[in-house]
Amino acid sequence: MPGPYGEADGWGEPGPLRTSGTASWAVAAGVLSYFCLFGFGGALAITLGWVAHQEIERSGGRLGGKSLANAGIGLGIVNLVFTVVGVAALVAFAVRPEPPSAAVTPRPPAFTAAPRVASNAPRLPAVASAAPALEPSLPVLPPQIGKIAEASPGGDTLAVQLKAQLEASSKAGERLVLWTVTTECEPCEAVGGALSDARMQRALSKVRLIRADVASFQRELRLLGVPSEQVPGFTLLDTRGRALDYIHGNEWDADIPANIAPILDKFLRRSLTERRHPWARPLREGETPL
Repeated sequence: MPGPYGEADGWGEPGPLRTSGTASWAVAAGVLSYFCLFGFGGALAITLGWVAHQEIERSGGRLGGKSLANAGIGLGIVNLVFTVVGVAALVAFAVRPEPPSAAVTPRPPAFTAAPRVASNAPRLPAVASAAPALEPSLPVLPPQIGKIAEASPGGDTLAVQLKAQLEASSKAGERLVLWTVTTECEPCEAVGGALSDARMQRALSKVRLIRADVASFQRELRLLGVPSEQVPGFTLLDTRGRALDYIHGNEWDADIPANIAPILDKFLRRSLTERRHPWARPLREGETPL
């Protein structure tokens, strides 16, 4: 039988062991930190887990739940690490400098060649001046860029010059491409400067380029079926010197070799199926539409 003092003096059996509520809250905060309380939930789980440890130590064995407190602390630490790494990555991505090549520059509008005055139009007498103005001329091309000829407006007609180039290119096993440009045209100058690049050289291998100023050959280009509204332009000629296929500078973005060379390569191999500006060859004399 129990003595007179019984359980009042603490000599009886101890009561049932209870789980620390703070430890349970630590685990809950640790789990929630992965769904909605990022960072804050992790710190809260670590704090509650540490407080639960202190409560259990001071309870004299009446409270349990150390494993729950440890789980809450562990979940909180892992969540804090993920949060810090994620925030650091976002900050690094936001403040990194843009590389120069990634900057997208607006493409200048295609230049339109001015129409020539008809040869039979009346001409005004020239006015003498002390310092005659220099006529604009086409930019000088870099040396060693391959087979390039210049169509001369002061010599034979364009058709005669193309015929001579066709004969020479046929003997050399080359394709003849008419490159239409005009003066004071920044895209034309950029394409000319890109020709010496190795990628452009590979794209233009076995190709003979004939550069022609559209302002000097407006009428002859129209008779040959060669477009002259957009420059720079590239026209693939058939064996009679007439337009077989055509693209212009708006087919690519910035006028750099990395953009121009792949387009020209597919164009010259007749495999450029997807185009921004499709071109249909005009009907020739005697042809009828299908």
